[in-house]
Amino acid sequence: VNELLKIYSSDGGAEQLFENKFQEKDITAYVTLEPCCHYGQTPPCAMSLFHSGVKRVIVGFRDPNPRVDGGGVSMLRNHDVQVDLLLTESSNENETKIAEQCADIVKAFAKRITPRSDDGKDGAHIFDYDNYMNGAKRSALRSLAGKLKNEGTMKELQWPPSSASIDAKDVKENGGLVEAINELPLAHGWMETVDSNLWEKEMILLRLNNAIAKKKGAKLLGERIAKELNAHVTQVVGHTVLLYRPGLPPVLDIDKLLADKSE
Repeated sequence: VNELLKIYSSDGGAEQLFENKFQEKDITAYVTLEPCCHYGQTPPCAMSLFHSGVKRVIVGFRDPNPRVDGGGVSMLRNHDVQVDLLLTESSNENETKIAEQCADIVKAFAKRITPRSDDGKDGAHIFDYDNYMNGAKRSALRSLAGKLKNEGTMKELQWPPSSASIDAKDVKENGGLVEAINELPLAHGWMETVDSNLWEKEMILLRLNNAIAKKKGAKLLGERIAKELNAHVTQVVGHTVLLYRPGLPPVLDIDKLLADKSE
């Protein structure tokens, strides 16, 4: 991979790697975000696509970045590549639905790459939970989660039944379980769903009984998911894991939660 990246980053890298790779085939590329049209550490994505011989590109979301903003579409069309840009306001309901899904994915991605501080100030994404979180804040979040569950408004996500799982009989205690958890595939689509719901709700409940029978394993798996998404495990009860991650800007006011709880 490093060798390919070195070639790609060099002068003429896009041509070296992709020139006419698909010239003899009728290839359509489906991309969530409009391909970039500017040079950074690597050549423009749009350049790689037209050099490869792709005949058609379907774009789910136009990049609002001023450095792109339609430039990727124009670059492709100027090199005789057919481009279809999905619209969130379309007479085709299916197109609108897919375009909105792509927009949500891009928005979540933009938040993930936004520079973060360690103190949670100015609405920045909290990174260092060890310094930010404490027992009182976790207790306030747990109380809120209990209230939302009683109201039926707590967002809950179940480990997909179709995803891989761990048979407790096949793992040893301690090290064997940890190794099995670390090797368990995390379904990308499901992780995207968890991620987008964390941005929207900030606090969600994961039900992991489909993944592993051991309660200790559910805790380990919850911690792994939290690490992947830069979230915080607020509570583990049985096979359920309560995750928390502040949004940009924050949705939940923890200080107010603390004040309300103290009254």
